[in-house]
Amino acid sequence: MLQLKLHALVLFSTVSIAAAQDQTNDPSQESQSNTINFSTIANTKQKSLQPYYEALKTATYGRQRFSIFEQLAEHHINMGASDSVIHYGNLYVTELKRWDKAKEHKRIYFTKAYFILGLGSKLNGLFDNAIKWHIKGITEAEVAKNTEYQYKHEIGLSNIYNLKGNYPKAIDILEKAIIDYEQEWPEHTPEALVYLGDSHFRTNKPSKAKSLFKKALKGSEEFSNLKRQLFIKLKLGMIAEQENRFDDAYTLYEQAKEAAISNGYNTIYFEGTILLGKLLFRQKEYDSAMMALSIAYVNAIDRENLEYQREILNLHRKIFAEREDYENAYAVMTQLLYVNSAINRQQQQKIIKELEIQYETLEKEKEISSLEENQLIKEGEIKRQKTIKNAFLIGFLIILIPIIALLFVYYQKIQAQSQLTKKQEEINQQKVTTLKQEQELNLIKAALEGQDEERKRIAQELHDSIGGNLAGIKLQLASIGAGSEKLKTITRQLDETYQLVRDISHTLIPEKFKQHAFTELIQEYINSISNAGELTIGFHPHPKESVNAIDEKIQIELFKIIQELMTNTLKHAAADQVDIHLGLIDNELSLLFEDDGKGFVTSNLTNGIGFDNIKSRVDALKGNFHIDSSKNRGTVIAVEVPIKKDKAL
Repeated sequence: MLQLKLHALVLFSTVSIAAAQDQTNDPSQESQSNTINFSTIANTKQKSLQPYYEALKTATYGRQRFSIFEQLAEHHINMGASDSVIHYGNLYVTELKRWDKAKEHKRIYFTKAYFILGLGSKLNGLFDNAIKWHIKGITEAEVAKNTEYQYKHEIGLSNIYNLKGNYPKAIDILEKAIIDYEQEWPEHTPEALVYLGDSHFRTNKPSKAKSLFKKALKGSEEFSNLKRQLFIKLKLGMIAEQENRFDDAYTLYEQAKEAAISNGYNTIYFEGTILLGKLLFRQKEYDSAMMALSIAYVNAIDRENLEYQREILNLHRKIFAEREDYENAYAVMTQLLYVNSAINRQQQQKIIKELEIQYETLEKEKEISSLEENQLIKEGEIKRQKTIKNAFLIGFLIILIPIIALLFVYYQKIQAQSQLTKKQEEINQQKVTTLKQEQELNLIKAALEGQDEERKRIAQELHDSIGGNLAGIKLQLASIGAGSEKLKTITRQLDETYQLVRDISHTLIPEKFKQHAFTELIQEYINSISNAGELTIGFHPHPKESVNAIDEKIQIELFKIIQELMTNTLKHAAADQVDIHLGLIDNELSLLFEDDGKGFVTSNLTNGIGFDNIKSRVDALKGNFHIDSSKNRGTVIAVEVPIKKDKAL
């Protein structure tokens, strides 16, 4: 992580200084540069948490500690420190389970703890976990008849559905919640109105969204909620930008950003800076955008916030691409891939940690159940022995009573044996199910191996049998002589068929790769697609001579990879613009394929034939294959292939 910080500081300090020098030399930029504020987040302004930690040492078990957990979690929510939020949420739940109070008394505290875990999971990007915690919180709040946290959980749940793109569901929840709780809890209604406005904004209803945002802003001002006021200003800025009121949008973003950094609201600051950068990029004020984003990037690194680093790097990459500075674009893309990898690793670690906590909780509950079961068994054994002793004592006096006692004991043994048999049957059934699953896996494995063998056999048959037969026929026709024109036509068609069989079985180098420059073949392929539809495709080789000089086998594989990527884009992306960057720098060939289509969630990706083919081709070249995509934000695919010196220029 330290290496990433140093690299980023050097890169963006250079960019910011160069941009500042350009503005100094260009008088037309003077007024614009004077209106931009570049601030860093000062650690001295952060609220000290030491008093809370000291209070935890002396706080009594129960309400006092729970109150401190809630205050610490609220602080870290404002700071955007998701791991700390989840830590105190889990600590809250753990101590609640150990608290020696009735379950009915603990419900209100459980719903508060679940609310903290829901917000922490959202900040971590674990939306499914967040939904789970909010639903559990709603259930506890309903039983406890606590309408305030029922309202807060429903607002939080609708926000998650907005983030997942399920806007109709979010609208249904919010409209009903506002009707049910607005009169009782008006201080929470502005937040509900913000998320409702966001749902309408995302569904192309800007006028409805604008009205809701203004109503939410008025309510936030009435309750002096500065953080929400700043958040709503960002939303109103987005509306202004959509309406092409760029000066108003710029003012709203700048005001929200500066107020947020002054009051320690880090998430508002980062979101405001990114929106401001996107606005400047849209207006082609690249130098100003680079300077604003560079300062925010340093702050994001200092706070180790990878999500905002990714947003800022992605915007920097686009600026370099617009300037046709492909070498810097490639450098930023390399760093972006590193950040994406770090995010994926963190997400996996967080999911594993969440599962470990759930597993430990289940194990503890299992141990408790086991202890209770053993206690019941011991009590039953004692009771049985006591029954036998009583029967023997009474048997000395009355013959009938011992017989009845023996019959009773026998009945108990039958019942116990019946239960034992039932348990054994359940265990056997589980074993049978496990064996069936293993057998199904073995069958699937065998089928896949059979398919691989069949493919090899077909390729061999094409080469040896069909190819051999065609060669024999060709020789026989040649021995007949020149013959008629019809015979010449047959001979020519036979040659083409034989060549096709050889290409299929051996994947020989096509003649067109020997006769034409590699970049010309790609451009010709792109032109054929661009002329057939409304898709705009840009192809940027750098440097062209070096790219054309790489080994022909690598050219063929790259050409097929580009075909696979373009096919996937045409089938699934619904894109308007595609950019292809192909560069050779320091004996490493880089292919960047970017579209502005609808994208997809990479964690839900199940590889089809297209992605499998691409990955197998990249693996054959000993290269690397990366995918960066999210819903409604397009897709960027990067392929890196090492080029040996004897295969370069």
